[in-house]
Amino acid sequence: MGILLVGIAIGAVIFLGTLWTVRLIEFGPPPEPDPDAVRDVDISYRCGVCGMQLTVTQAQDAEVDPPRHCREEMVPL
Repeated sequence: MGILLVGIAIGAVIFLGTLWTVRLIEFGPPPEPDPDAVRDVDISYRCGVCGMQLTVTQAQDAEVDPPRHCREEMVPL
């Protein structure tokens, strides 16, 4: 009975992974950003987990969301 449940679980994971992949292919890549809408910014971030620092120099939106690193949002400096 345990082997049957493991087989069903593996089949479900394969099925869902395939479905996810097909949906990515169906919708295609996101549209290219408009080069005229990109503006210069100077915002620095630091990862609270490992300490990596990152500086964003260009952004398309007026509000820049903090990037994620080590599965956590980075902290603005």
